[in-house]
Amino acid sequence: MSDSPSMITPEKLERKWSRLAMVWALYYLAAYTLGKNPQYMRTTIWLGGSLVALVSIPMFWRHIRLRQLPREGVLLGLFMLWTLTGLFVVKDQALFERFLKLITELILLVVCISWILKYSGAVKWFHLAFLGVAVMQIFSSSDPISMDAISKSEVVSRIDAANAVGFLCFMGVLGAFGYFLETRSLWVRSLLIAGGLLAVYGVVLSSSRSAFSTLIVIGILWPTMCLMGDARLKMKSVFGALAVLFIAYFTYQFIIQETYMGVRFSNATQMEDNSTQERFGLVLISARVLAASPVFGCGLGQFGIASGTGFFAHNEVAEIISTTGLPGFLLYYSVYLVAWRRLSRSLRCLHDPLVRYRINITRMSLLVLLISGALSRINFLSQESMFLLAISVGMAHWAERMAQLACRGAGPGLVFAQAPQGFPRWGPPPGTGVARAFGQPAMNSWEKTP
Repeated sequence: MSDSPSMITPEKLERKWSRLAMVWALYYLAAYTLGKNPQYMRTTIWLGGSLVALVSIPMFWRHIRLRQLPREGVLLGLFMLWTLTGLFVVKDQALFERFLKLITELILLVVCISWILKYSGAVKWFHLAFLGVAVMQIFSSSDPISMDAISKSEVVSRIDAANAVGFLCFMGVLGAFGYFLETRSLWVRSLLIAGGLLAVYGVVLSSSRSAFSTLIVIGILWPTMCLMGDARLKMKSVFGALAVLFIAYFTYQFIIQETYMGVRFSNATQMEDNSTQERFGLVLISARVLAASPVFGCGLGQFGIASGTGFFAHNEVAEIISTTGLPGFLLYYSVYLVAWRRLSRSLRCLHDPLVRYRINITRMSLLVLLISGALSRINFLSQESMFLLAISVGMAHWAERMAQLACRGAGPGLVFAQAPQGFPRWGPPPGTGVARAFGQPAMNSWEKTP
């Protein structure tokens, strides 16, 4: 006989949410490994999706109420409704419906994953899945790992779907960083470093300038934002951050000077290649399209027709603001603003190094999405970016929940069976991630006050 929602303990409920997070992470891993093989694509996506739904729906039905719909999901829903105004001006109906379907998928992922992570905080499974996908991208390549494959002295032909592969490998680097402090095992950390280096190799192999740009961003943000976010070990964190920045700088110099990626990136920064010039021109064209219809835009997915180029804007900011107008732009980017505020406010009440590290990794992920979108990537139409945004929103809700528990206790009418040492009575509740991070024993239940 299954436990009713009123009888289940918080610790047991958290474990159930964590297992559900593992299921979703495994689905991501399968979709971007087996699902990339045309022979298994349909089976992986439909069978895997059905299994995820069978596991998720009963959990949502029993423990989630409509009022718990995340505000970010509501904003994305309003954004989708606003895009429907494009029906009055749309010329390519098929493209409009395709983009609308992708936005619906984005909303579904953000809502579901935010519920799961809010009550589990088990982002580590997704980080491992990111790293696993990146490593599989390398080993599934037809060419062996070698310097010749990335050397600028060779005539290099770009791999298929280079931008997508580059971004998946970048997410592998992010996953390695994200999981690094989740374990104290030396051999696990060694495996994470090895996997991260393989993911960096994949980014360089792809010759994707957008992926390399985001790699530069986390090479700067991870040591400065995440390592130095440890409030207890400030000097140790500073020296660690300086060492990482030192290694990152020489790695950057090697890539720029010795690889084909370096050649492409240098040409792009100096506006010497046709691709960069064309993309910059598309941004200027998007400004003219916006000026022609600043409120409604030219219609979702209609930029190529309205601009006369036949291309996407290759820039998320330009694509959204020119096709959905200023209201659509504000609705979409409000999602990032709301999630960022949740994370930043939570840091005021939470002082555990691991909890702060998770929060700062999430803030870094949001910045990476914003920067990659502003450079050359349309994230709201890319499934891998959808997962990263959904995870960021979910961890923002988890951080807010942990901060509320730490600052206000469990709420009116509740006290904790035992408060962890070093915390007042209103400290983090036993059985939560915060309590366990301080090495306190997990309690079985909360006790109501008389």
